Amino acid sequence: MKRKTFLAALSLPVVSAVIPGKEIPGMEDFCKTQRDQEGPFYKADAPQRSMIEKDGVPLTIEGRIFKGSDCKSPVAGAVVDIWHCDRNGDYDNEGFKCRGMVKTDLEGRYTFSSIYPPSYGNRPRHIHVKVRAEGFEELTTQIYFKGDKNIRNDFARNADASRVIELVTEGNMRKGHFDIYL
Repeated sequence: MKRKTFLAALSLPVVSAVIPGKEIPGMEDFCKTQRDQEGPFYKADAPQRSMIEKDGVPLTIEGRIFKGSDCKSPVAGAVVDIWHCDRNGDYDNEGFKCRGMVKTDLEGRYTFSSIYPPSYGNRPRHIHVKVRAEGFEELTTQIYFKGDKNIRNDFARNADASRVIELVTEGNMRKGHFDIYL
């Protein structure tokens, strides 16, 4: 954006884009989660399980799935397909190590436990997520982690700040929260 355009935009009045209880025509993408690469290692038909991997530093991710058109309505019964590399930076293309699927409950909540994946090459630590829900376009995205020095060096340069989550450490367990908007 050019400086003149940017300064003009700053002078515009701020109007709330979300009206509680109302879907706004033309605002369908207002709070949708950014898409990201599926990558070459996606494998369909992962088993349904909330414990994805145990061999490494324990990590739990929890969050909710919401409608992107109003930014607040939960999406029940969504399938969250998860995959990432193992503690050595390798993806299992033969079996389903570091792969699994969970479903959201009636309030759109999901949770899974796995390991804190390592970075490899210039790639930052990340977890791939594909979400499927009736009435919504399939979403493939990635979760990144705050403080990872490789985020700036990532060849994809696609780690939008809304997908970089902060982790809390409790003992040897790391926990994070990631809401997804379809």
